[in-house]
Amino acid sequence: MALQPNSRYSITTDTFGRSISTEKDRIPTGYDVVVSVDGQTFEELATIHLGDPTLWWKIADINPRIKWPDNIPLNTRIRIPRG
Repeated sequence: MALQPNSRYSITTDTFGRSISTEKDRIPTGYDVVVSVDGQTFEELATIHLGDPTLWWKIADINPRIKWPDNIPLNTRIRIPRG
């Protein structure tokens, strides 16, 4: 199965030559902080700050205290990964 370049997974082979998927390292090189406005979602923030709505999981990974990425409380401080 082919993966998109921005996927959180990569395909490698094990010692027997079988394809296996592994998660990419998700440690950001740094982050910026934004304050949410009413009705924002991680997908919208990823579109604005990362240029791709499918990268919402990068924001979710460094903001584990936000339990519902589609229901972010107003004025919540959110870390946005750099790099």
